[in-house]
Amino acid sequence: MNILSIFLFAISSSGDSLIVGLSYGAKKVRINFINNFMISFISGIGTFLAMSFGKTILRLIPLKYSNIIGSGILILLGMFLLINWIRKEIESKKRTEEVNDDTSGFKHYEDALRNPEIIDINDSKTIDFKEAIILGIVLCLNNIGLGIGASITGLNIFMTSISSLIFSLVFIPIGYCIGEKVVSDKLSRYSEIISIFIILILGIYELFI
Repeated sequence: MNILSIFLFAISSSGDSLIVGLSYGAKKVRINFINNFMISFISGIGTFLAMSFGKTILRLIPLKYSNIIGSGILILLGMFLLINWIRKEIESKKRTEEVNDDTSGFKHYEDALRNPEIIDINDSKTIDFKEAIILGIVLCLNNIGLGIGASITGLNIFMTSISSLIFSLVFIPIGYCIGEKVVSDKLSRYSEIISIFIILILGIYELFI
């Protein structure tokens, strides 16, 4: 079992949770422990299901190529996210991004990650249980490709899923505490790009071990 790879995966897959915490802290939108756990639990379950699907794919791939294919998926995913991040940064400089209040069908999950306060549908400044489920699914959807790639490289499903749950559980309140005291917008950008580079590092690392 490669502990370092699991650690890198858990950090990168929980990067969005840190961004959410930063944004909520800056805007004083509170999440209690139970709802925070629900968000993290859904994220962990999503990681488990994505990795299980990856293991199913693995049965169709010759063992000697599995590490290369899994690493390739992670590297390509990292490159896609990096290009997407650059595109969003360019667009944000050209115009003020409008947030769509309709989160039905998760059509605008990207807006929900950049502006997670829109999940607070009733504007109560508190994330309730139903809103926590929506946010958990949004975060889960963002990690599907990462989970599939990680499982193909051979990471342990149970340890990786539990680590993902724990890091998400910790990152949201840490982000909230930091966001409460400092402006979160710049930190959110840094957190996102750091998470992307960790995915790339994980893919390259797994390629050579």
